[in-house]
Amino acid sequence: MATQADIAYHYDVANDFYEAFLDKEHRAYSCGVWKAAKTLEEAQTAKLDRLCRYAHVVPGDRILDVGCGWGGLMHHAVARFGATSAHGLTLSRNQYDHVHANATPSISVELCSWADFKPASPPYDAIISVGAFEHFASMEDRRIQRQRDVYRRFFEWCQDVSSTDAYIGLQTIVSARTPQNTTEVRDTRYLLERVFPGSALPSISDIQAATLDLYEISSSRRIGLDYAHTLKHWNERLLGSRPFIVANYGEAVFEHYRTYFQSAIRSFQSGVVDLFQVSLKRATTTRQSGKR
Repeated sequence: MATQADIAYHYDVANDFYEAFLDKEHRAYSCGVWKAAKTLEEAQTAKLDRLCRYAHVVPGDRILDVGCGWGGLMHHAVARFGATSAHGLTLSRNQYDHVHANATPSISVELCSWADFKPASPPYDAIISVGAFEHFASMEDRRIQRQRDVYRRFFEWCQDVSSTDAYIGLQTIVSARTPQNTTEVRDTRYLLERVFPGSALPSISDIQAATLDLYEISSSRRIGLDYAHTLKHWNERLLGSRPFIVANYGEAVFEHYRTYFQSAIRSFQSGVVDLFQVSLKRATTTRQSGKR
């Protein structure tokens, strides 16, 4: 699992650095949904809508957001879907500070991983995790074929902290195929070694194996090209903010993120990686009578 230092390496540049290229409404740092969207803000709203629907969020629910980023999804779940409260987990100090500073009586946050989280009762009514699952297993876990054990512990934990009829809305990048040429190998190595150290991508079969007899897939989408489009918008805003970024964070940081975005765009366009959105409900073999 990525450590707090690994997460800080990428996510803790500075909050106003990310504000320079992310959407202005939610500050969402993950793939948007572009089916009907014309702007980055519309695409990110559509993504949050889908994940809340995938988690079956209804008025009165208590939501747990695993890897909550800057809190956009939690505010959206409360304002748009009527959730009573939303609690976020993050390993990024900057993200924690931002969410805490902008918290409402309905929004709360903790600086900890899911594995260290000790929930209070009652159990949560829905779990949402966007762009965090990629950090749960490391390349070393994959090398010794331990990644499915890590993912299974996460889904067992989800059952421990949620009500018996709670759904999970999960969004994660997935490894779709092996890199086949020099460019694909170079891009993959840059993303794993220079952008997201301590992390490894799951495959869809990893998720299926880890959820066996725990959760069933209710709905799913694969929208890797939507991520390429999202990255293009981030890259355009990054280029437009170059004077601010270079003046405050240096040329090296600007070039690093420009290379990161371009490498990721190629990886999604070529199909080396994909984006998986899934709605998970408890398997009927383990499910008991619930609240709804």
